Amino acid sequence: MTLSQDEFGVLGPLLVRRDGRPVPVTAAKHRIVLATLLLGANRSVPASDLIRRVWGESPPDRAGQTLPVYVMRLRRALGEPQLIRTTPTGYRVDVPPGALDLHRFEEWSARGAALAAAGDFAAACAAYEDALDCWRGAPLADVPSESLHESEAPNLAEQRLRVTSELVDVKLLLGRCGEVIADLRRLTSRHPLRERFWSQLMVALYRADRQADALDAYRQASTALARELGVDPSDSLRAVHHAILTGDPALHQPATNRWAPVSQLPAPVGNFVGRTAEMTRVQGLLTRAAATVVVCGPPGVGKTAFAISVAHAVRDRYPDGQLYVNLRGHSTSPPPTTSAVLARFLRAMGVRSDHIPVDEAELVRGYRARLRGRRVLVTLDNAASVEQVLPLLPDDPGCSVLVTSRNEPRRPLRATTVRLDVLRGDEAWKLLARSLGPEAAVAQFDAISELARLCGYLPLALRIAVGNLVGAPHPDIAAYVDDLRDGDRLSALAVDNDDTAAVRRAFDLSYGALTPDGARLFRLTGLLPGPDFSVFGAAALLDAPEPVARGLLEDLASAHLVQRVGADRFAVHDLLHDYAAERALAAGEDLASARRRLFDWYLRTAVEVGDVLYPELGVSGPPRLSPEVARAWLAAERASVLAAVEHCAEHGPRELSWRLIDAVSGYFGSHGHHVEFLHAIDAALGAARAAGEHDAETSMLVWLATEHRNLGNLRLAQRYLREARPVDRRLVWLHTGLDGVVNLELADFTAAAAAFDRMEALAGEDWAGPHVRIGVLAGRGALRLLRGDPEGAADLLARGLESARAVDGANVEATCAALLARCHTATGDYPRAVDLLRGALASWHRTGARHARAEGMAHLAAALCLGGEHPEALRTAQRALALVQELGGSPRIESEVHNALGLVLRHLGKPTRAVAAHLRALELAGSCEYGYGVVRSHTHLVRALAADGRRDEALHHARAGRELAVRGGFGAFERMIDRALDDST
Repeated sequence: MTLSQDEFGVLGPLLVRRDGRPVPVTAAKHRIVLATLLLGANRSVPASDLIRRVWGESPPDRAGQTLPVYVMRLRRALGEPQLIRTTPTGYRVDVPPGALDLHRFEEWSARGAALAAAGDFAAACAAYEDALDCWRGAPLADVPSESLHESEAPNLAEQRLRVTSELVDVKLLLGRCGEVIADLRRLTSRHPLRERFWSQLMVALYRADRQADALDAYRQASTALARELGVDPSDSLRAVHHAILTGDPALHQPATNRWAPVSQLPAPVGNFVGRTAEMTRVQGLLTRAAATVVVCGPPGVGKTAFAISVAHAVRDRYPDGQLYVNLRGHSTSPPPTTSAVLARFLRAMGVRSDHIPVDEAELVRGYRARLRGRRVLVTLDNAASVEQVLPLLPDDPGCSVLVTSRNEPRRPLRATTVRLDVLRGDEAWKLLARSLGPEAAVAQFDAISELARLCGYLPLALRIAVGNLVGAPHPDIAAYVDDLRDGDRLSALAVDNDDTAAVRRAFDLSYGALTPDGARLFRLTGLLPGPDFSVFGAAALLDAPEPVARGLLEDLASAHLVQRVGADRFAVHDLLHDYAAERALAAGEDLASARRRLFDWYLRTAVEVGDVLYPELGVSGPPRLSPEVARAWLAAERASVLAAVEHCAEHGPRELSWRLIDAVSGYFGSHGHHVEFLHAIDAALGAARAAGEHDAETSMLVWLATEHRNLGNLRLAQRYLREARPVDRRLVWLHTGLDGVVNLELADFTAAAAAFDRMEALAGEDWAGPHVRIGVLAGRGALRLLRGDPEGAADLLARGLESARAVDGANVEATCAALLARCHTATGDYPRAVDLLRGALASWHRTGARHARAEGMAHLAAALCLGGEHPEALRTAQRALALVQELGGSPRIESEVHNALGLVLRHLGKPTRAVAAHLRALELAGSCEYGYGVVRSHTHLVRALAADGRRDEALHHARAGRELAVRGGFGAFERMIDRALDDST
């Protein structure tokens, strides 16, 4: 790749060759200056940076006069005065392409990543090896600069390790497992705290049929982490360990890394012109090395379009993905919270919902940990402050950040700032001419130039003007220019140096060209609280039929006053949002009524959705939506509904905040959006307390308890339930039912029975609907089943199932059917159990209750296994495990899944793997105090360990399980343990 006979090197001792001959740089401070310039090759290095590198943080008074002397002597030593050039702020060294080893390393590394992403693993392997061949030792080995060795050398070493790890990945993908084992042994010895090397070593050993050595590698990693850091292995390393123990089929696939590259970037903006110098500079910053770049400029200057264009241009540099979020820092709509942004990022990066923490500090740590060792570009659009940005910055040298903001950072941020000004006149003319067509460009050249000038050369103003002109077959640009010159009163009030004046003039003309109904709808978009909205939401705002709203939105989109962001969904630029709100005030619009119509539509539709998906929470009328449409509406409107909750909690009407939570609680509780939902519940709870609404406060406490139960924190759920003091009858039965379930899962059977007794008393009252009685039957049936009385439980559950079918309650019907199936499994009627579970799974699929499906699949796998259908049982258990790990679920459910998998593995003659699965189930059940799961895991372990010839360990678990069974009232397990021991003798 070297294109000249000159060669420079920093990846080892400092190296200089001119015309193929070595050039010694003997003076230590001269080496520091040259190394610093080479690290910033082909760009200006400020004199202040050179002084800091040479003399540290406390340079001598004459450092500024001494530095030019060092540069002069360097020029003489290098034999070419022009090689180091003086710039207005410092010095610059220009090196030919391929002459610097760092540049060759970066280029080969990027090529390897691109080839690997394209699936050409052999070529990727060769490229990565060429990249690593650029290294001659420790970076800057003979450069005596404390500053360089504190900041630059570690980053260079980190890049080397990252590429080494990527080379191992592609070798594993090529099946060259034996080849990498020796290299990984050396790497784990030198870097014992880098879990990625340990993970790769474990996979390589396992694929080389050395399972025992792979497990020993995990033990060594655990010991090193505990000794050096006092921590346990990460979730990802434990997952590899567990996969080896259970023989996960995924380990046999040529994939060492379960990371799925993510791209959240919006589509590139069409007809993007200009910004050549800025694009080149920012692309260079983001391509050469990890960087943080802040793109700032006035509103309407095209920062978002620029950032998205740059991000798409450098995608190959970031093969692990591109994250994007609009921080809405200058919008009247509330910006997303840091927690919500981080939760969204983590979900996009494949983190299970139940592994996403709620605490913001833990979210930041988890986000940064997930990005370590990756090359990801994070684009933070429309940031208002450094405080918004700081928690979202990765701490990995492979990741870069691109920020857009109206203002330059007001406090220190280690970033390069690039300011965008208005387009040049020729660029603005080109943008207009491309959009208006060649005929107009030729015939109305001067009018287009004047239009560009009147728009202030601002891209947003230009695009708005295009929106007003392109609909005409022969646009009269000169006439439009005359109108734009006249302006109106709002434009006349704008001061000359107002950055938004040109945009406002274009807005005025676009707004003035609308029909009265179109203008009214546009004004009302200024009331929208969320990031986007639907045609139906617009109809609610306008108080008009959906076809009317749809037609008006098409007109607004054609005029570039709204943006289409999906099928039947639109968004409004923050400047237009503000302008619309201003126009609404000026027009004397009844804003409170319009906003109430929108929020009432959210509430009304959410209630209808709840009627379809969660009828057991109380049905308000006959369902009008299909389950598919209901789920799609919730998915599309999630962010807007939560924004409405927070808006109402702060600005009113307050009661809508808690009523919206009541309406959507079933969906959010089962779809993993825990962080955002908990934040919204807290907002509604604060509003209820401020309003002195006791029932609303109680309802929010019940939903908080429900959410924490979903997250596996049963004790915190119990605390919220104890804090709640329900009076309203509907709340009393929900509170009582949840109290019974939580106590049941905590194995406090006395408290659970008392709760179901209270619930039965409620079921006898006149107001109580059939779901209350069904809840009593399901709760008591589950209690009897867990206590070891499947026959008695089956009677109760059969009655509950019959009642649920009569009232068409999909979720409670599925719950009763699944519990009844477990009774039939316990009594040996496996075909009946399988039929019931398959029906329950179909119901949960329709309602979208994914975690319930995972648990139901686990029990189906057990029934299939005990009925002799072992291959189907294994496939079902593996699907359940994949589902719970992909979508997230409580530790309780995952415990059930692992126990089912262990049962199947034992029946397939794989007791060692069965033991590993049951041990994982025991760990999960213990982590959430799931007493039944703990005893169940011990019971399974007795048989699995006995089958594996580990009699002493089996006796240990038998004693532990029997003691817990007696203490907890699990009579059936006590008998099962005794039978298991008898069978193994």
